Amino acid sequence: MTASQQQALVSLLQDGDAATVGLVKGKLIEGGHERLPEYLELLDRVEGPAQQNLHEVIRQIESSQTLGDISRGLAGLKTFAQLEELSWHLVRADHPGFDGGPYSRQLDQWASEASRLIAVGASPREKVNCLARYLGQYQRLNGNSFDYYHPRNGYLPWVMEFRQGLPISLTLIYILVGLRLGLPVEGVAAPGHFLARLDGIIFDPYRLGRILSDGEWEMIASEVPPAQRILLTKACSPAQMMHRMLISLRNCYVKAGDIEHRRMMDHYLAVLQR
Repeated sequence: MTASQQQALVSLLQDGDAATVGLVKGKLIEGGHERLPEYLELLDRVEGPAQQNLHEVIRQIESSQTLGDISRGLAGLKTFAQLEELSWHLVRADHPGFDGGPYSRQLDQWASEASRLIAVGASPREKVNCLARYLGQYQRLNGNSFDYYHPRNGYLPWVMEFRQGLPISLTLIYILVGLRLGLPVEGVAAPGHFLARLDGIIFDPYRLGRILSDGEWEMIASEVPPAQRILLTKACSPAQMMHRMLISLRNCYVKAGDIEHRRMMDHYLAVLQR
């Protein structure tokens, strides 16, 4: 775009009538992500209505790209590394330009620090206790029982920021830290709750990583029909965890009366189930 073209564009975005501004913004949006660096550079040199209109164009382009990233991520979800990346995209849908890199590096750091607590040859129970001591006590990751249905409880970065979340989002953190440590932490889709398991040890990230007693686990299992109890022995796949996370978020938005985000969750669920 030449200097004269930029000047003409700014003039239209600044002083044009609503119909003209709408047409110009539509044409700019059609330019797509390839033109984004050019728009961002121009954004720094304008002010007033032109800046606001150009900012809306940039947001639309970024949102469109993010929704595409989410749809592709949901359709191809196979690994927990992909689920981690998808967690950053979900936040980016509401916060264009959000960078998940610092949060991924935070998980790296947590894993590095937690590894110092785990002795060579530690038993599964000792490994769980070390993870729980580090994530539950040192990092204060805990369930948000006071505001359970707040949507931020279901988004990984905000759970890491506020140190509170839903059972499934907290379990995901244990899984991702465990992956970095070579510990196969699994998600367990128990009825009415979500738990974690490591080498047969069942524990609860929502309650500071507390290990369940045999009696507690038997009581939970008893709520499942006998023919379906075999499902409790299987680890939740990344796609199954994402499905349950989206359901939880949908419930949060239904409680809040947020129709726009509830529809967004419905769209994500439809893509995931294709």
